[in-house]
Amino acid sequence: MCVKVLSIYIQLALLSYCVADCGPILNYAWGDALQGTDCPGPDGTPYPRHLVNRALKSGPWGQSRQGRGLRTLDPTLMRRALLDAHEGYSETNARVQTGNRTGRATNLPGLSPLSSNSCGGTRLCRTRYNTTAPMYGVSLTSGQPVTIVQKFPDLLQQVVFEVCESSECSLVRGSCTQTYVPYLFLVLPLGPVTLTGQDYVLVESGCVCRPDPMP
Repeated sequence: MCVKVLSIYIQLALLSYCVADCGPILNYAWGDALQGTDCPGPDGTPYPRHLVNRALKSGPWGQSRQGRGLRTLDPTLMRRALLDAHEGYSETNARVQTGNRTGRATNLPGLSPLSSNSCGGTRLCRTRYNTTAPMYGVSLTSGQPVTIVQKFPDLLQQVVFEVCESSECSLVRGSCTQTYVPYLFLVLPLGPVTLTGQDYVLVESGCVCRPDPMP
């Protein structure tokens, strides 16, 4: 198992230089369907659009979408909604912890990367957050690379990620530790979690300040 995980990390490192323009490279996911669909996969091959299109037409979740006649939501509106919800959650946590209202970010219209000092409800670690529609990931259940189904604009699985921008806490002596949340994605090949092609991939979700032990 350790050898498999190590090989995946090596593949990610080798790909990092050629996917810089494809969106954020997270620890367990990379590529962004909102920025482009030419990001190479773990073995350097192009994104398998033909397999995604086939799955959307003949797969179990593809048939359910067609049967229900679901309408496509504008990806830009979804992105803004996700950012607004995340920002509101961060502000609520900050008010609960400090009793003070924090200022709202002013660069949402540009949909550029946002910064926050929130640290899981405390404000000790500086973080940066934004949205992404990852194209590839590492399965939490199998440890193997998977292709995340993304088709612009018909089916985009967008998520919010939040990564640490500091390694040390700002108000107390301690270290900032990255936290993760498992997201359930539609993936190829069919994942082991369900028979409908879903699998879990970890996504960065913020920081936790871990104070140093008292001397």
